[in-house]
Amino acid sequence: MYQVNLLPWRLRLQRQRYTFWLRCFAAQLLLVLALLAATYCWLRYQQARQHSLLLGLTQQHTELTERIQQTQKMMAEVARLDTEDARYQHNRAQNRRYLSLLQQLSLTLPDTLWLTSFEENAKGISLRGQGGPYAAIVTFERRLAVLPLLQGCHLVEVTQRKEGGLAFTLTARWGQDG
Repeated sequence: MYQVNLLPWRLRLQRQRYTFWLRCFAAQLLLVLALLAATYCWLRYQQARQHSLLLGLTQQHTELTERIQQTQKMMAEVARLDTEDARYQHNRAQNRRYLSLLQQLSLTLPDTLWLTSFEENAKGISLRGQGGPYAAIVTFERRLAVLPLLQGCHLVEVTQRKEGGLAFTLTARWGQDG
């Protein structure tokens, strides 16, 4: 069965309701789209800010890495120079010790004796020489024994040379001053 609506006010009322709900739906849709657009813009802004911050930190990291490498190179150079300086100081001390010993040897060596070799080894030093009478060799040994630069000086060997005269060997250890 068919029903006919002869009352226009119902039709108008239905259209008004339809228009109202359509507008509500459109307003909600626009509101959601506006929120999505605002969220998108805010996220883009945050991403751009984080990206610029990341670039700044990356550049800072690069600069700090270069500084660390420079510092490490400088520290290695300082360590090398310290080692070289220590070696220099050690060599200088040894040279002073040798100079002092040679100066003292020149004062303690009797005129009738002369040294032919001077060797240093792990045990100490060894002096070889030749010259006059046995008494001069013993005198030289006694003079060396009182030097603060040497300790434990003793005569190891005395031999007669074919050409005449005596050959001798003395050994000693470096003293506290040496």
